[in-house]
Amino acid sequence: MSRTGKKTAAWAAILGVVFGCGPIACSGERAVLTGADVLLRDGWERATGLPPMPLGVVTNHTGRLRDGTHLVDALLDAGCEVRAIFSPEHGFEGSAAEGARIYSAGETYRGVPIHSLYGVTTRPDASQLDGLGALLFDIQDVGARFYTYVSTMARTMEAAAVRGLAYVVLDRPNPLGGTVVEGPVLDPALASFVGLFPLPIRHGFTVAEYASWIIGDTLLADAEDLELHLVLMDGWERRMSFEESGVPWIRPSPNMPEPATARVYPGTCLVEGTNLSEGRGTERPFELVGAPWAEAERTAGWLNDLQLPGVRFRPARFTPGLPGSAVEVKWKGEECRGIEIEVTDRETFRSVVTGVAVVSAFRHLYPDLFRWRAAHFDRLAGVSWLREGIDAGLSPGDLEERWREATAQWREEAMACWLYP
Repeated sequence: MSRTGKKTAAWAAILGVVFGCGPIACSGERAVLTGADVLLRDGWERATGLPPMPLGVVTNHTGRLRDGTHLVDALLDAGCEVRAIFSPEHGFEGSAAEGARIYSAGETYRGVPIHSLYGVTTRPDASQLDGLGALLFDIQDVGARFYTYVSTMARTMEAAAVRGLAYVVLDRPNPLGGTVVEGPVLDPALASFVGLFPLPIRHGFTVAEYASWIIGDTLLADAEDLELHLVLMDGWERRMSFEESGVPWIRPSPNMPEPATARVYPGTCLVEGTNLSEGRGTERPFELVGAPWAEAERTAGWLNDLQLPGVRFRPARFTPGLPGSAVEVKWKGEECRGIEIEVTDRETFRSVVTGVAVVSAFRHLYPDLFRWRAAHFDRLAGVSWLREGIDAGLSPGDLEERWREATAQWREEAMACWLYP
């Protein structure tokens, strides 16, 4: 970790708000408070170390307090001056389809203009930042490199640095916990909005830790000029599942209905880079994988024979495309046959190697029908050798072994930015 990274981590300890073991709920279980809850509990000045100033809020429908109040409502009701809202992929309401471009000209919320950062541009322009003193980020991430909310955070951090604005991150739980790091480290030559920086697919960071890391490793333009403030959670620990945190789940995007979806997503999102359905347009997105030309029992049997830890594969039939939905998905309206993923042990389950195994099964059982969307698969994987290795017949274990050393080294360095026990 660079000297800048150590300084940022130290700032986080000072500016982030952490109190002992956290509040205790009536049931005797720990109740985690998000950074947004801490901010409203303690007030702007104490929580951030900043004086009152005009704010731009980078958020969407997930930016809510424990009682369901939206952060923007809470800030306005507390007398804060919110002058702009910036929304990521899926829009401020979180209802737009994956990859859909959003144009928000003229839209407002309680009189505050909403600016889409997933339409014409992915970063605010100068006119949208005029008169602001700080940008405030509060969005629920899912802990996978290719989920674009952290890319939106990075782009708005860059904009804040150029304009000399303070940047405040309100932290939230990583639904995958914070101990396991998995998957190839991204090759910078494959950087894109679904992976800006060299980190593994499953990185183990909360959004505050992610912000600290990209500043500490000077991965942003003008990073040295950014005044970063982190408002930490109260009571979260790295080994917690999302369910154990007690934080209400609000689906971060239309195809992320449950914490269980997030648990498999870092692996089965790779299916997007093929002609298989990843279960979009069903009630079990990313837990179902198949195609009209596959055989369910054969595929499930091949995968179960691998005896991967913490997971079982069930034969499945499903039809992508929920009734009445206009959203286009692969194999919409056609019955697909394949597998449903059942996580049997959260502690031992490894999502990325499981996703690699699933893609490998279809690639080798149905070689004349399986097709790559090679460029997209490589962007998601962060490397080209993973696809090439699957084509060459390497086992999921062999492929995992190839990324293991670099990923373990990355984890050791990244631990300098960990902010929770």
